[in-house]
Amino acid sequence: MRVNLENRSDYFLLGEKTLTKIAKNVLKMENQPTKHIGISVFCVGEEEIAKLNEEYRHKSGPTDVITFRLIDTLTGLKLTKRNYPLEYDKGNKELYIGEIFICAEVALKQAEEWKHSHTREVAELFVHGMLHILGYDHEEAEEARVMKEKEQAMYPILDKLVR
Repeated sequence: MRVNLENRSDYFLLGEKTLTKIAKNVLKMENQPTKHIGISVFCVGEEEIAKLNEEYRHKSGPTDVITFRLIDTLTGLKLTKRNYPLEYDKGNKELYIGEIFICAEVALKQAEEWKHSHTREVAELFVHGMLHILGYDHEEAEEARVMKEKEQAMYPILDKLVR
């Protein structure tokens, strides 16, 4: 498992090592392999996330997290080179499954609102993004309930990894 982190913000988020541990735990929870998987995480400012939000979601203003799933996870297949040959990067020997954009400023505001640390908020947003990559959504009430349960199942792990 490899998480490539690019920090385009003035705020510290989480390091690649911690994000990788979180990602592995999300994949394990979903009975997915954790080896030879790659994702990118971008820590961005409000202006950049607002542009992405407008362009891809047709919503104005900044948001906390935007995810781009690069695989068809609706098939229920295991994340392997055999099942997703077009998404497999032979050079890096990994299946590249998606990109997660997290807005540091929005995360900071939400952390204050929820009365927990900035790193905890970023960790929760990262889990949310990982679940989107794996095919979960929250457009309908039942989907939202299931996704929230998955997020909450990760809280004990986040408690150990971030403050």
